[in-house]
Amino acid sequence: MCISSIVWSGFKRVYYLFPYAATRAQGIPHDIDIMHELWDVESYRKRNKFCATACLLDLINALPDGAEKSALLVSVERLTTEYDTLSKKYHSEKAENVDNS
Repeated sequence: MCISSIVWSGFKRVYYLFPYAATRAQGIPHDIDIMHELWDVESYRKRNKFCATACLLDLINALPDGAEKSALLVSVERLTTEYDTLSKKYHSEKAENVDNS
């Protein structure tokens, strides 16, 4: 969900898995492009008057080594693989849609 949708929805605390760098690499840089074009910034402030955000990857990496961290990293890898698959599907269907603007 884009940051604008999150803010308008009224969420005060937001956790996300993929940072903008990952979504840009996936070919979905829309939030980054909007922020850069409108305000010449690469990201929003992680704590602001609308919400506070935290990257789950950062929280997982901060955990002490052990079974819990290992299990979470396996889940992240599984989700990353699925996200890659969905991203490729999105881009291939988008390219094949002659009515896509």
